[in-house]
Amino acid sequence: MNSEFMEALSTLETDKGIKKEVIIEAIEAALISGYKRNFGQAQNVRVDVNRNSGSIRVFARKVVVEEVFDKRLEISEDEAQLVNPSFEVDDVVEIEVTPKDFWPHSRANSEASCYATCP
Repeated sequence: MNSEFMEALSTLETDKGIKKEVIIEAIEAALISGYKRNFGQAQNVRVDVNRNSGSIRVFARKVVVEEVFDKRLEISEDEAQLVNPSFEVDDVVEIEVTPKDFWPHSRANSEASCYATCP
């Protein structure tokens, strides 16, 4: 997606009364499904569509644990703390896994980044 697409969504919202946020959330859900199907990933992922630029990023969501049993869903506390020393057991680490060819202009030349949310 790009800024022209985002402008088209704004026009659609104005002309047809369909909320842009509803369309973007549906696109994010569809992209999650497409990512899992096309990239053979069973991991928990989140797709983020930037509401201004239209860029798309995919994040693997992993729970911080003391002992890893499934690398697709979990990350060790030691490994998580290499990313950010404040991570603790039961935190959720988001690691960017956007494939280069996932969607045109989706990476926006960003490097891998991580975020935490606590359950």
